[in-house]
Amino acid sequence: MRSVSTIHVWDLDPIIQPQGYVSFPLANREIIFELNNAHERMYAAKCLLKVRHPQSDVDSLLFERFIQPEDHILDAGANIGYTALTFLALGAKKVVALEPVPYLFDRLSTLAGNDLITVEKAVSAEEGQAEIMLSQSHNQGSSIKPELVEIFPEVYGTEIKKMQINTTTIDRLVEEHGRFDVWKLDIEGAEIDALRGAISTLKLCPPRIIFAELYADALVGFYQLVSATHPYVYRALIDIQSYQLHLCDPTLQNVDGFYQTSPMYVFSQQEIAF
Repeated sequence: MRSVSTIHVWDLDPIIQPQGYVSFPLANREIIFELNNAHERMYAAKCLLKVRHPQSDVDSLLFERFIQPEDHILDAGANIGYTALTFLALGAKKVVALEPVPYLFDRLSTLAGNDLITVEKAVSAEEGQAEIMLSQSHNQGSSIKPELVEIFPEVYGTEIKKMQINTTTIDRLVEEHGRFDVWKLDIEGAEIDALRGAISTLKLCPPRIIFAELYADALVGFYQLVSATHPYVYRALIDIQSYQLHLCDPTLQNVDGFYQTSPMYVFSQQEIAF
């Protein structure tokens, strides 16, 4: 992923048709973006025009750096499948992608194949069911954690919509699909719960790398659970001037000079050379 211009996706949004569909070839499939959804318009612009989209480019740059050929990847919080296909396009051998929201899973499941296993469940601390609060501002952000509603009230609206979903654990997924080299956990506040359901896996066959989006105080709790296996942690940021990925001290407070993106962290078994 390398943008060929300094144009940003938000500069184009006013002139992008806000209805209809756009498809884009990725990993020998066609991913479809719904243009009535603002964030999918941004993804479509990024794919079709190679403009800068820092919010998703920080993920793309991370994946380019760390995904290795033949990797088996756990994609928890797969949404419509864009990240799962990105993993495959970068050479991953197999992706197990989880998405618990039915209308999103329906779209994700159209991409399924021998190399992309789709699961209509959320990753949590135990198998069973949970109540999920649905995002109403766009199709990202649905969460089983009430504290996320307090952090992002604009996402959930004044009258919160909820539904029951099925949950599973990483330990169970490893039993069913084998070990994973990489975990991507973008599950809207449930990342620590996911680790509590991965105790056996962390002891017996931990992944090489964990990507996790962590808000508020979750970083401390998350690190406490993975520090024995993944002692090295970095915050991923994109430099405004060079548009290069930087892996920074996770406690960095002054992020002037970097794009303001969601707090994405990298947890590694080995120290990462800058």
